[in-house]
Amino acid sequence: MRLGIYTDPHYSSQTVTCGVRFNSRSLGKLREAYRFFERAGCDLAVCLGDLIDKEPDHETEIADLRQAAGVIAASSVPTVCLMGNHDAFSFTQEEFYAVLGEDCRPYDRVLHGKSLIFLDACYFGDGRRYMPGDTDWTDTYCPHVEELRKALASARGDVYVFVHQNLDPAAGERHLISNAASINDILSGCPKVRAVYQGHYHPGCRNVINGIRYITFPAMCESDGAFFIEDI
Repeated sequence: MRLGIYTDPHYSSQTVTCGVRFNSRSLGKLREAYRFFERAGCDLAVCLGDLIDKEPDHETEIADLRQAAGVIAASSVPTVCLMGNHDAFSFTQEEFYAVLGEDCRPYDRVLHGKSLIFLDACYFGDGRRYMPGDTDWTDTYCPHVEELRKALASARGDVYVFVHQNLDPAAGERHLISNAASINDILSGCPKVRAVYQGHYHPGCRNVINGIRYITFPAMCESDGAFFIEDI
């Protein structure tokens, strides 16, 4: 199976933010990415989160998300889109997928005999879910540990895990999910797990932990050509 993967477009009307994020260029990069995925014959595209960025008003954020959704919907490649902390700063889950479409929700699934598991770490360490205007990229937590354990126990074929924030300690403590160690122990206890795909840490990095590949993809907003093919 062939996956097209990208992360952290941070699309907005702003020309540049944080000195290195070229937000307004990301819509063109999305179009380029989907043309590439179509030519490559991808079975599925996955956005690992932070599709959009904040704007001075919510109406503009909705307009930005609609533009990005239009690019995704126009492609022949189906897409799953995780929410990142920037998405959660502007939208509830219901609002986000009402614009993107329910088909983009990250439900666990089996495709071509492979199990794809999507984790949600848009929570504070005390278990509260991020809400619009109330997020913290350095305080992130995945509460669905038991659900993950059950999903791995019943998984068919090789398993691939997707999450916006980082389970790989190589990304640095500030980017790390607070209960990453517990989750990694669960993953390493399942011999079917082959790889973990992440965003959030914009430079990207690669690591191997207990035989599992951890791949953090570079941010689309900071690099040209930051969209990738994974054959699994």
